[in-house]
Amino acid sequence: MVVPALQLQLQTAHALAAAVETVMNPFATNEERQEAHKICEDFKDNSKIGVQYGLKLAEKENSAVVRHFGLQLIEHCIKYRWNDITDSDKDNLKMNSLRLMDQGTHDMLEEAQHIKDGVSRIVVELMKRVWPQLWDSLFTDFTLLCQSGETQTELVLLTLLRFTEDAVCFKNMPFTRLRDVRAALTSAMASIFSFLMYILKKHLEIYRTQTGVTAEKSCKICQSVLDTFTAFVDWVMTIHITESRIIHFMCSLLTDKELCLRASECLLLIVGRKGRPSDRKPLMVLFDEEPMTVLLQAANNATEHITESNNFIFLKRLCEILFETGKQLCTLWGSTEDTGQPPNFEMYLKALLAFTQHPSQSLRHMIYSIWMVFLRHPLASKDPVFQSIIPNLIQSGTVCLHKVGYPSQNNSVSCEYSRLEFDSDEEFNVVLSNLRVIVVETIRLMSLMFPKLTFSVASAWLLENLSKPIEIGPGAGKNVEKGICNLSSPSFIAWDACSVFLEAVMSKVFLADGEQPNIQEGIDLLYKTLDYEMQDPLILSAVLSCISALFPFLNHSPETVPRVLTKIFGAVVFNLPGQTKSKRSQAVKNVRVHACSVLVKVCKNYPDLFLPEFNHLYDCMNQLDTDPDQLSQMEKIILIEALLVVSNQFHDFNRQSSFIEEIILPVKRLWSSDDFVKAFRSPDCFMSYVGLDQAAVEPSSADTCGINRSHILNCINTTLAIIKRSQCPSEFSVAKAGGFIIEDASGNVIRNPAASHVMPLLDNLVSLLKTATCLFKSEYMSLRHNDFIKAYDIMEHDRLSILGIPPACVDNSDSLVYRHPLERMQNFITAVFEYGYHILGNCCICLGREFYNMPGLAKGIKENLLDYLKLLPDFRQRIFIRNFIKPFIQNCPKEHYQTAVIPVLIDLCPQVFQRLTERWHQINQRLEEMSKNDDEEDPESQEVLEMQVVRQLTKEYLELLVLILMGKAPNTDINLKEEQAMEEGDPPHKQWLQGNSVWKDLSDLGMAVTAATELYPCIILCILKGFSWADSYVCHRCTLLILPLCKQLIANNQLSSDAVQHVFVTFLSGLQMHGHTESCQSNIISLGISFYETF
Repeated sequence: MVVPALQLQLQTAHALAAAVETVMNPFATNEERQEAHKICEDFKDNSKIGVQYGLKLAEKENSAVVRHFGLQLIEHCIKYRWNDITDSDKDNLKMNSLRLMDQGTHDMLEEAQHIKDGVSRIVVELMKRVWPQLWDSLFTDFTLLCQSGETQTELVLLTLLRFTEDAVCFKNMPFTRLRDVRAALTSAMASIFSFLMYILKKHLEIYRTQTGVTAEKSCKICQSVLDTFTAFVDWVMTIHITESRIIHFMCSLLTDKELCLRASECLLLIVGRKGRPSDRKPLMVLFDEEPMTVLLQAANNATEHITESNNFIFLKRLCEILFETGKQLCTLWGSTEDTGQPPNFEMYLKALLAFTQHPSQSLRHMIYSIWMVFLRHPLASKDPVFQSIIPNLIQSGTVCLHKVGYPSQNNSVSCEYSRLEFDSDEEFNVVLSNLRVIVVETIRLMSLMFPKLTFSVASAWLLENLSKPIEIGPGAGKNVEKGICNLSSPSFIAWDACSVFLEAVMSKVFLADGEQPNIQEGIDLLYKTLDYEMQDPLILSAVLSCISALFPFLNHSPETVPRVLTKIFGAVVFNLPGQTKSKRSQAVKNVRVHACSVLVKVCKNYPDLFLPEFNHLYDCMNQLDTDPDQLSQMEKIILIEALLVVSNQFHDFNRQSSFIEEIILPVKRLWSSDDFVKAFRSPDCFMSYVGLDQAAVEPSSADTCGINRSHILNCINTTLAIIKRSQCPSEFSVAKAGGFIIEDASGNVIRNPAASHVMPLLDNLVSLLKTATCLFKSEYMSLRHNDFIKAYDIMEHDRLSILGIPPACVDNSDSLVYRHPLERMQNFITAVFEYGYHILGNCCICLGREFYNMPGLAKGIKENLLDYLKLLPDFRQRIFIRNFIKPFIQNCPKEHYQTAVIPVLIDLCPQVFQRLTERWHQINQRLEEMSKNDDEEDPESQEVLEMQVVRQLTKEYLELLVLILMGKAPNTDINLKEEQAMEEGDPPHKQWLQGNSVWKDLSDLGMAVTAATELYPCIILCILKGFSWADSYVCHRCTLLILPLCKQLIANNQLSSDAVQHVFVTFLSGLQMHGHTESCQSNIISLGISFYETF
């Protein structure tokens, strides 16, 4: 009977092999493939002797796909039928697994990688179940296998790598087993490191002394050892790192072409280790002469610009090593008396400088981050060796600010490297923008240290640009004929970089303690820049930036003010030949608006200097305003802002009030006109007035409804400008002398000169906002014309921003600005909500008590805004909270809490809580379905957009709750302390206590909220619900808010024992939801402990 049984097994094995071959056969029919797949899966799920068949199928004589299925079969049995296997069969399985490693594969250079992975996974699954208790001879067995040859050695290394990853990184085994395995690995670590170092040194010697196949095999073994080390070096005890001298050894491999990448990845994990200073100090051996020499040599080789993919990845790893080494040094520097400048520090700085001068913008971005760390370090920044490198770093900054390297261009060596990394200009632009931000910050820091040096570099660069002819470049297209630059023209790139550099220098140069630049030199530089004539809009814009940067020298040369104004107003009215108001290119529009903004800046920063020029400014603006083809609405409003800023220096309430009355008079006439009043009183009239219920009209000049929209926005923007810019004197004595102070029953009240002119306009503004909100009612939604069906949708640039998609890199500097009628309508609707709420918010900030003393304020907000809030989509509710409700609460005097804030919150909070509860229920359901189906959502889908908008609304509302309960905005110091604690390796409980200690008690408003029985339940329930929402940021905020709130409610006797129990259960639910996130897990556990101890 044995023979028939054996034959049956052979037949079954052959059937399985045939089924596997059919599944993988591209010529098999779909039905054949499905049938074969069913045979394989049924056997895998139902056979009780799968191991024997797996071993049979895994024999070397079979094809690779059959062997792989056999290995999968064995792995499946170990994973899912381990408890059904007898002890003797388990012992046999261990022996067979070792036999597979010894004899079950072809030569290492011939065997397929997936077969090697399959063999190693079998041994790993066995180790996870029986080592060390039931397989104490494992490492002896591994040593014997390694003696059998290179093929077996590679499999042993692969097994060690996968096992350690499972135990340390993925932790995909039961907790008790995980604890035993980690303990066994730790106790055996000295032997493991010795074993790995022995193999590495042995095969490295063979690789370097032999040739051909022998050298190739040893090279692969060395690569495998390095891969295996990466699973250990970032978590083992430091003593194993130091005793094995692995840092020196890895550095010695950085010059080997075949091993350098893996060695650098291993070294990066070592130098990036976190912990106490005592654990980090041994890492400073990197500053020994031997490793630092190798690092410098590798960095210098990087400047050879070898644009090969593997070489570039190695360069990035080298950058990361230098970056992490610098961070470790700055952490240790000054931590003890004997920790300061390391040996070979100058060599390290030269390596950093070599990478700083590399053309790859992403490498520069990485290296500049560590320059910033050094410049901000109180001791390292004062080190003489470090300071000696500053001049070179300043010069490098002038190069790194150039906007070059776009993958689609060829105007720099940087473009070649960008094409290795980035698929589009948009991806690259994100990195370039971040680089420029960091470079600017380093320049500012260096200007504080060496103001004269940085200014001399900026001055020489600006003078060079002033003397050079304009170079348009070959890629300017039709601009060559016009003789003007585009964004990729060499001259514009140089001018743009120079202006940014000069602005960075001048922002700090007069705040520095060091030797100041020569004042007369600065004034002369300002004169030369003012004398520079330019008819290219892009260059002129950069010149304006340079003039703006040099404004600090005006204090030393007040007679220059008229020349500055002449230059600015010349740019305000800048035009290219043949262009009219309606046909101006984007570059021309930009330079005109830029000039207006520069005027506001100089008036704001030097109001005393420009006060004598007020009449001149006023006359210039009136003259421009008489020409209807000259100023756009935006330009006019910005110029009005400049006049308002200067008028604040009158220090005379009546004079300022009269001036504001003059400016706002045209707005008052329009705002109170019958047409506006009628349009703002009903949604259908409003839709007709602005054209929502009519077909789109082209061109825009023929759109009468577009003119109506323009008038509405002009009134809104002018009113907003007046509120924001109108101020009273900061000094009490000056304010009292100027008539800004009046006395009433509550004491001295400061009056804003704009209050009496703006407050009468608020009724109509609130009516407009109420009517605009009612547009979202179904009966009015149906009245929209088909051309404007999407007019209420989120703007495209906002959509891209929410989804984290960078905007398209398009050079439209020479293009005429055209907006589709739908886009114009979207802009209008968005502006009404955005700026309308801004006006109300700025009334809270600027008008103060005068605003809060308005009779029926809370009632008016409720009846006109809050009662209709549920109609608004999520993204507009967020604007309502951010632009109006936050400043409304933050600036409310205490005596108005009960009459203004509490009534508003009683109506607002339940609405937002209900909305967020519904939205997060939908999101959690969607995420659960995706998890079950293993689906991935399109990152640009409507569902993802809606999810992100809900997250933003939730965060905005939680920050509002922080403001309400704690009386302060979220403290960024909390996050900073948390990061520092994590860097130093503090336990999570201590980190949480450090962060939470900032918010111990509720604010006065928070106390008033807890006393309002109709208000506090929806607030505490929202915070508790937040623990069940799939957002780690929300969870973090909730952990900070809940404890002080519960303490106060307990003190008020408002929280029953059942409620306390419910709160604790909520923490457990939150742990279930967020336990996979380490920070959330530690926060919730620590919160639970504190809550338990308190209550």
